[in-house]
Amino acid sequence: MRKPFSGIDKSLGLWLMISAHITLLLGIFQWFAGAYGYQAITNLGMKTVMEDPVSRFFAVEHTVGMIIAIVLITIARGVYRKQIPDGKKHRRCITFYLLSLIIIVAVSPWPGMDQIGRPFFRGF
Repeated sequence: MRKPFSGIDKSLGLWLMISAHITLLLGIFQWFAGAYGYQAITNLGMKTVMEDPVSRFFAVEHTVGMIIAIVLITIARGVYRKQIPDGKKHRRCITFYLLSLIIIVAVSPWPGMDQIGRPFFRGF
């Protein structure tokens, strides 16, 4: 890409990082307050949670995957400050954002996933 790294690129990246971190805070709250995270581990034990695919998905796989994706988004935001050519900045940011998107899609409980899937809208 030969396009210069502009203020719009920086502000879009900032908004993405802010929304990802807010989502992370909400997810951490749900992990501790909800039935599938910390409560499941303390009530059932880690061995039982790891043996059950549904409990393992929500208590471990989804959580770890989303944290990794948000770390990649944060790293991409740090690329903006590097003193490298704009083309390299664009490539690195796109790479980190694409990796985080792939991880987010992979560890989301999509409708139709056996026992794990959740509807897009509750009540439908």
